[in-house]
Amino acid sequence: MNLECALEKNLEDIGFYILSNKRAMNSSVNSSLYRCEMILLDNCNFNCPYCRDIRKDCKGTVPFKEASDCLFFWINDGLKNVRFSGGEPTLYNGLIDLVKQAKLGDVERIAISTNGYSDTNLYLQLIKEGVNDISISLDACCSSVGEKMSGGIKNSWNKVVNNIKILSKKTLVRLA
Repeated sequence: MNLECALEKNLEDIGFYILSNKRAMNSSVNSSLYRCEMILLDNCNFNCPYCRDIRKDCKGTVPFKEASDCLFFWINDGLKNVRFSGGEPTLYNGLIDLVKQAKLGDVERIAISTNGYSDTNLYLQLIKEGVNDISISLDACCSSVGEKMSGGIKNSWNKVVNNIKILSKKTLVRLA
């Protein structure tokens, strides 16, 4: 199937909130940024057996000033959608401030990719500050497998499922 044939379907209708037919056909190196992902850190509160290891030169935590400056640059270039990820982005000390910065910069979609295990109140605060899209990695079909996938953290499955129930009443929650 060629690109034109694929674009006959409306991209917005098949889940591409970051891409429209018009933008796909007219994008170039001079186009504004529409979607960027900022990987803030490599550490996580889970120890999933499948998790990919990152390159040694990319390990560590992005200093807040560097992350903020990068986000500022993206916003000034027309950023519409940003995703904060990692490791586990909810462990990043400046995440709330970056979300506020994105919101003040008129970013339309502010997303985080998370394992869903952090404190519910942190997620609710992130939503209050502007997060409107949460992707939670739910890498199991039941609690016994869920705990194995987290690296053996007791009751991790129940905590994540409970967070999904609460957060999905407040904003868009996707399961990845």
